[in-house]
Amino acid sequence: MLTSKTSPYDVIIIGAGINGCCSAYTLAQAGLNVALIDQDGIASGGSGAAGAFISPKISKAGNLKEIMLDAHAEALKFYTAHFPTYTLVKPLLHIANSPKEGEKVETFKHETNLKHSTIPHSIQTLLSDDAQNSSSIYFDIGAVVDAQGVCHAMAEGIDFYPLKVESLIRKDDMWQVGDLMAKHLVLTIGAYPKLLPIDYVGLRGIWGHRIDIETAAHIPCILHHHVSISPTLKGGVVAIGATHDVHYSPFRGEPYDVEEGRAQLLEKASKTLKLNNINILDDYMGLRSGSNDYLPMLGALVDADATLEKYPRIRHGERNDPSEYIYYPHVTMINGSGGYGFVLAPYLAKRLRDFLIEGREMDPILSPSRFFPRWAKRQS
Repeated sequence: MLTSKTSPYDVIIIGAGINGCCSAYTLAQAGLNVALIDQDGIASGGSGAAGAFISPKISKAGNLKEIMLDAHAEALKFYTAHFPTYTLVKPLLHIANSPKEGEKVETFKHETNLKHSTIPHSIQTLLSDDAQNSSSIYFDIGAVVDAQGVCHAMAEGIDFYPLKVESLIRKDDMWQVGDLMAKHLVLTIGAYPKLLPIDYVGLRGIWGHRIDIETAAHIPCILHHHVSISPTLKGGVVAIGATHDVHYSPFRGEPYDVEEGRAQLLEKASKTLKLNNINILDDYMGLRSGSNDYLPMLGALVDADATLEKYPRIRHGERNDPSEYIYYPHVTMINGSGGYGFVLAPYLAKRLRDFLIEGREMDPILSPSRFFPRWAKRQS
């Protein structure tokens, strides 16, 4: 991996999780000179701890459903075409973990165009009574990727800098990050501390814990139930995870109880099937970010101080068209993908590429500016 200083760059990307790595790969493939920065290394946070399942989102009609349908189809093509050695294609069994989710599953089953079929008897016999009696859908094609492996593969050949970024400087129509300079800045920093005063961005930190185990049980497909259980590209190794803990934060200085996390994962997995002769091999932990409205974010960032100075009545509920806001120049944020980061990353990176190279507008539904008016009103 290169670490040569060939600044100025076309784009500097801060954050080397799946969104940062996928964006770097996509932009570099399109001919842009890209620098990738992360203080802890490639896939060192939530992305490295992700289950990295390429699964559809079981949801009802709405913007999120339409986005996820497109993103899921694009992701399957992207990983199998560009990173097949890091992608394991297997059937996917999604089992509802509550009666409420069961209703969603049944609705989705009747509406989806994704190919699905009856659960094979060989899989039925592995399931617990609870799993067998819950609503479910068996997709003929699903996938799981090697989270850390694919991120490193995407970053191969990209200039990577293991830097802790504490400030951003705007100088001569360029962004300066340490000794590096670029016209465009892309922030893919997840739930970690923000580098610009953008407190209006609505994010939730979600702590994730995944374990790799050896077990005598044969897992023939990817299972989503109370937790996800999947075969991996490592022969005989099964991945369980990742948990979604919204209460724990590494920023509070409290130690995370790894043993308790393991126990929770195994207890949830036992509600789906029996795992025999378990040997825990590895733990992967990190913080992911979800948006407060569950839609991912892709777009420019509002300069809150400058906008409120120009339009002070926004604080009192006056509505302005988002095109009138003042934005940080040539800054784009990708964030808020929650547990679907590996599904959404190719979708978001492709649209970032189209914006930077072809000037296509990004979808306003995804813009981080959607959170600004409500936040501004609270500042009065």
